[in-house]
Amino acid sequence: MGTLYVVQGFHEVDGDIVADKPILHGMEQLARKRGKMLAGQLDGVLVYAQAADVDRGEYSEPVILARYGWVPHPEQQSLCQAG
Repeated sequence: MGTLYVVQGFHEVDGDIVADKPILHGMEQLARKRGKMLAGQLDGVLVYAQAADVDRGEYSEPVILARYGWVPHPEQQSLCQAG
């Protein structure tokens, strides 16, 4: 089981926050750097790590590494499968 580092961007549409397509990274440092860069361009950015066995469809609970701007509450945003 490997670890996925995910940068999830969000933008506002008619008062609602909408998730963009997630960006996957193989290294935590790159994901954190990309998240910080996108924070100035998007309404919200969430950077998280998640252990995953993509072939088997098994994913651990995500661990939030960074949060910028307007990000939905974790219970409103499913982060169980990054791709």
